[in-house]
Amino acid sequence: MARRNQHSREELQALAIQAVRDLVAEHGLEKLSVRKVAERIGYTAGMLYHVFANLDDLILQANADTLAQLLEAMIDCPSPEAREQLQHMAQVYVSMAQDHTPLWKMVFMHQMQNAAEVPEWYQKKTAALFREVEVRMAKLAERHDTAQIHLAARTLWGSVHGIALLAADDKLVVAGDVNAQAMIESLLQHYLNSWAEA
Repeated sequence: MARRNQHSREELQALAIQAVRDLVAEHGLEKLSVRKVAERIGYTAGMLYHVFANLDDLILQANADTLAQLLEAMIDCPSPEAREQLQHMAQVYVSMAQDHTPLWKMVFMHQMQNAAEVPEWYQKKTAALFREVEVRMAKLAERHDTAQIHLAARTLWGSVHGIALLAADDKLVVAGDVNAQAMIESLLQHYLNSWAEA
């Protein structure tokens, strides 16, 4: 590893974020600490506090990277059809929950310490996902107003998230060992059919 003074602030930030991702993938979020991140990259915890406000900030920065990768994969669909794009988005979401469970859970289950507010910049990152869902749902039923689209996108994605969570925790056996992707297909088929006809 390079000497400490050979890393710029941006490089140190990138090293720390990658260390967070690696540590969480290896040991889970509950065992993460600034000290462990610092040890992983060969710095002191005090040095990291010059780059990140606290552990929450470090986690949110790492989550922002995960969200960016997730969103990029979700919108990378070859079909121009909104319904097929939504199907692809949901399948990618569930696949990430199953294949990269610790990182996926860190995004959606991290709780801010001391009930601190989630910063606005991070709220915008999470809102971007819903915005992509809203755009496609609007194409399926343009007569619906903004409030209806807003509600429907969150209702649909809340259901997708529930399936993803069960899949991530390997709890689908309680539903009769049903395939997660089959559940997603069923959910979207019935919900979107109803949405388009309403």
